[in-house]
Amino acid sequence: MEPQLKTVIDKVVAEFAISDEFLRKATDKFIASMDHGLASGPSKEHMPMIPTYVTDIPNGKEEGLFLAGDLGGTNFRVCSINLKGDHTFDLKQSKYKIPLDLMKNSTSDELFSYLAAKVEAFLEEHHKDYKDNDHLKLGFTFSFPVYQTSLNRGTLIRWTKGFDLPDLVDKDVVELFQKHIELKKIKVNVVALANDTVGTLLSRAYSNNPDVTKSNTIVGAIFGTGTNGAYFETFDRIPKLDSSKFKGKGMVINTEWGSFDNNLTILPNTKYDEIVDKETANVGYHLFEKRVSGMFLGEILRVTLIELFKEDHIFVDLYKKRGGSLPHRLSEPWQIDGEVLSYIQIDDSTDLKMSELVLQNHLRLPTTKQERLVIQALTRAISHRAAYLSAVPLAAITKRVAPQYENDDKDFEFGLDGSVIEFYPGFQQAVMEAIKIIDPLKGSPKQIHLKIAKDGSGVGAALCASTAK
Repeated sequence: MEPQLKTVIDKVVAEFAISDEFLRKATDKFIASMDHGLASGPSKEHMPMIPTYVTDIPNGKEEGLFLAGDLGGTNFRVCSINLKGDHTFDLKQSKYKIPLDLMKNSTSDELFSYLAAKVEAFLEEHHKDYKDNDHLKLGFTFSFPVYQTSLNRGTLIRWTKGFDLPDLVDKDVVELFQKHIELKKIKVNVVALANDTVGTLLSRAYSNNPDVTKSNTIVGAIFGTGTNGAYFETFDRIPKLDSSKFKGKGMVINTEWGSFDNNLTILPNTKYDEIVDKETANVGYHLFEKRVSGMFLGEILRVTLIELFKEDHIFVDLYKKRGGSLPHRLSEPWQIDGEVLSYIQIDDSTDLKMSELVLQNHLRLPTTKQERLVIQALTRAISHRAAYLSAVPLAAITKRVAPQYENDDKDFEFGLDGSVIEFYPGFQQAVMEAIKIIDPLKGSPKQIHLKIAKDGSGVGAALCASTAK
């Protein structure tokens, strides 16, 4: 890279750097934010720390046939999970596209009548004999903001992801689903409302055999389009809950850690982060997620490149050649996919020829060798920061739950799902590197392991149903 340009880029890369000292301070800050959220109601200052009313973690010995319904967006997935009682299960599933005319300008009754019909169709296809059995239990993953008041009760706060059926806001989604199941005389009870991170924790805990892995599953987390995590907390540390109403030692908590440090008291905040935040519908919220998750990494890169262009460092000749414009996939927000970054991240070809092809094919962006060197340096800096930040909640929860296992010599493992943690090159290694720096188990011989937990929203919802008494 030319010396003058290198000086500029080194300065930008340094803005995305995360120090060892920051990692340790941020971990302590995260634990403090957990305490606030467990003691009081929702506020912008701290994470919501939502009680899930799941009071048992699977041990792998659970048995039986359970159903899961997963409304995560434009598809509705129905699964049956036959738990074998030996950490294994059989999974059958079908996916149904939600018709656009049921997502808006319709009624919640019409939508839930459709969902109930798909449960019926699934059972007819995969479990023809279900009518001879007792009622099957179903766990419902409903990936929209919900105020949950018990394992099988929750009211919709607001719609997201393109849905807009105003008559369901403030209504109980389980009640409505059950009503339409009963109207169709289907022998199914909706017994649990599940969150995908809780599902990830439960599905990994079921699959994990601690006698073999010598590890206890302590976290379920998603690092994909968005990010969030769940863990098991003891009742004595959840002041906002009246623990006398529950049996057992504690409850799974959905942290909603995407909104860690919305006040930016510790999170890094570059001018590029500020620009990206202003482009979003929820300005000033979910600021941790906006630095970590797959939805935002490409946009941080795009904004950084545009700012460097405005300062006449890159794309100057291209702009002139095009008569005063840049390719629209570079100039318009949200056009750079995380997949593009993953190719650039690992490119070691001569003159970064692979990156040249990727940028041309995906963004219609011709580049010089200098520009490709800039783009790779920034890509690596942005993804490295994301991975190091991702370690903070994982290390914080490890530190927090360690006393629960003080008489147990087994290691700890995280059950993780999502495209970024599973597929982004080097991301897992960078997360584990940062956890080593934080050293949440200082002085303990226990190790920490990272495990990919597949299909949490399906298997996990069925396991939520299995916990229903």
